[in-house]
Amino acid sequence: MAFLSPSSLAAHFRLWWARAAAWCSRQWADIRPGPEARRGAVWGTLAVAAAGVVIAGLYLKSGFGRLFDFAFAFVAAAVLVPLVALAVALLLTIARKLPRMATGMMIGSCAVFFLVWGPPELGTAMAIAAGLAEGFLGASIATFLADDFKPAALSKKIITALLCLLAVGANGYFIWLFVHQGSMEKLISWRPPANTMPAKLAAPDPALPGSYRVSFLFYGAGTDIRRPEYGSSVAIKTRTVDASDFFKDFKGWKRWARRKYWGFDVVKLPLNARVWYPEGTGPFPLALIVHGNHDMTEFSDPGYAYLGELLASRGFILASIDENFLNSGLLHDPPNQQAVRGWMLLEHLKLWREWNQTPRNPFHGKVDLTRIALMGHSRGGEAAATAAAFNRMKYYPEDANVRFDYGFAIRSVVAIAPADGQYKPAGQHRWIQDVSYLTLQGAHDADVSSFMGSRQWDHVRYSQPGPWFKAEIYAYRANHGQFNTVWGRTDAGEPLSWLLNLEPLLPGEEQRKISSTYISAFLEATLHDRREYIPLFQDWRVARGWLPDTLYVNRYQDAAYVPLAAFSEDADITTATAGGSIAGDNLSIWHEGRIPWREGDRDYNGVFLGWNRAKGAPAATYTITLPEAAAARWRLDANSTVELSVAALDEDAPLPGKKKKEEKEKPGNKERESPDFTIELVSASGATAGAPVSRFAAVPPPLKEVFTKLAPIESREYEKDWEPVFQTVRVPMAAFQTSGGQPFDPTQLTGLRLKFDRTPMSVICISSIGFGKR
Repeated sequence: MAFLSPSSLAAHFRLWWARAAAWCSRQWADIRPGPEARRGAVWGTLAVAAAGVVIAGLYLKSGFGRLFDFAFAFVAAAVLVPLVALAVALLLTIARKLPRMATGMMIGSCAVFFLVWGPPELGTAMAIAAGLAEGFLGASIATFLADDFKPAALSKKIITALLCLLAVGANGYFIWLFVHQGSMEKLISWRPPANTMPAKLAAPDPALPGSYRVSFLFYGAGTDIRRPEYGSSVAIKTRTVDASDFFKDFKGWKRWARRKYWGFDVVKLPLNARVWYPEGTGPFPLALIVHGNHDMTEFSDPGYAYLGELLASRGFILASIDENFLNSGLLHDPPNQQAVRGWMLLEHLKLWREWNQTPRNPFHGKVDLTRIALMGHSRGGEAAATAAAFNRMKYYPEDANVRFDYGFAIRSVVAIAPADGQYKPAGQHRWIQDVSYLTLQGAHDADVSSFMGSRQWDHVRYSQPGPWFKAEIYAYRANHGQFNTVWGRTDAGEPLSWLLNLEPLLPGEEQRKISSTYISAFLEATLHDRREYIPLFQDWRVARGWLPDTLYVNRYQDAAYVPLAAFSEDADITTATAGGSIAGDNLSIWHEGRIPWREGDRDYNGVFLGWNRAKGAPAATYTITLPEAAAARWRLDANSTVELSVAALDEDAPLPGKKKKEEKEKPGNKERESPDFTIELVSASGATAGAPVSRFAAVPPPLKEVFTKLAPIESREYEKDWEPVFQTVRVPMAAFQTSGGQPFDPTQLTGLRLKFDRTPMSVICISSIGFGKR
């Protein structure tokens, strides 16, 4: 067989290329879009711009009215589209490749749509997708309607029809994507075993109305031009406060625009609130609640009426504080407003102290100022903790020229889905002392998606024995907004909310039953001294008859707690916080480190333990030897408890002695097992007594969440579909019995051992181990 020479091969290739090019030219001549297609594409993408104008007009919410919002959006689009068109036309004049003005108009229209979606990455993707879909739809429709379409080549008709169907399908997908509620993907089916449930709490349901009749009034500066309820008809007129020392960097058009909108400046911030109070002589405990950041024109303070009516009926005064003028709006967010949010709560308390001493005031002698609670939601939750910190300070940490002189008897702080770290006094974490602290968090919170309140929980400390305790409650299928009736079911503004996965969420009434139950019980326990409600915070299962049917996780500590190991004192994993030593045997994983969130970490440590028990192998153990005479020094007795807070991790543990694979294995959608193990006490004589964790608490497997309808957004915005959430296990010393059936003597305790003999494989994190009192 003769082989072609290189020159012959080259000639054959040129001939083939020429024929292919000629064929492509003939086909392109048949299907090439005409000027009508360009005009149709322009009209299609102008429709995209029009949709952007409509969305912006509906959801801009500048506060100056719907007419202003639509006018602003229309003018912005009318300026932006031609400017972009001219810029693109100039570039294409240089490139000389595409029709200049048509391409410019299409890109300009997409730029308008880009702006309404917020995050640049999302805006770019949505603008490209909408621009292509509507551009193809407009081009195909215009081609269908053109006079020369009927005699056009069959291939052109087929391609035009296919593009039209594709564009119609894309529009249908967009409508479905925006309208449907989402899915129940990844929701876990695990429930605490029925045979381990504790007895229900023998106390009245704290979410039921009490015996008091409820009255209601507004107080404020009386000059509010945006809110009639805080205008001249207020029941009590109040002074304004000068916050300019906190806003030294707030200047220019942003400050001017806010002053024009609200009618007042930072030198005259109003003290406004709506108050629910019980009818009677009192004195009644006082609670203030403040909202967080939200659209400043959609007023947030009415959203806690359900709490106001409930608490007032049970003998509390509740004031819902208006701080809407500190919220985002007018295309900006005021600087340093987190410190001001907390400071203003204390300025409100000064009013209440004055009123309690003023004859003829409606609240004269009716306020028990020895029993005060501060509460907040979102940024307001952080503000409540900030106010509790400022309450003990003499000066503003960032400027000693600002003096503090408060010293109120704040007994309790409640933080609902709080932010944390947006304000750090003097750049440090905020510590609060000798108060009871409750934080509530929804697992499906798409706004504050990590349990920020758990870090503040860790930064509550007790300097002496007292009635204080701290608790955190994590509720599956609860979101951010439904704790406030104004904010509602979506945790983002439109149009971003169209992409949220809302299907798993509890109904709003059920979610508010959670907050009503826990907040009412917390205030009853801390302000009314109704200590019978404390078990609700130690083990949520005792309140299962009151709470909606979902999963809960709770962590608890009180002022009697003695830490044995907190894992943050040094880098040596064999030493304990209280002294003594730590040892591990047959563990696959054992290290200390920062406890992660869904994104980032909590800035404090835990111990990470993993085991994978091979058949016939001894159980893994983690043993803490107490320092000498610790049991006597800590006065351990039959009323003492062993306490540890445990979180299950979504990880596999290798067999002991084996290393994890270099590549990360994806856990997929498999549901983990609830970790269970035995707690053993060791006496000076070597005798041991054990108790299974599952007898006293239900440690759930990792709770999985899907926040959005689109996987790329999910992975970028939320990173992981779970995060460690701690369940406290409290085991009474009296529950430990030796192998001979005799009660264990706590005074002889010398060691505590975790024996991983009940669940074959698991990885857990423990935030603390110590001793408490029943």
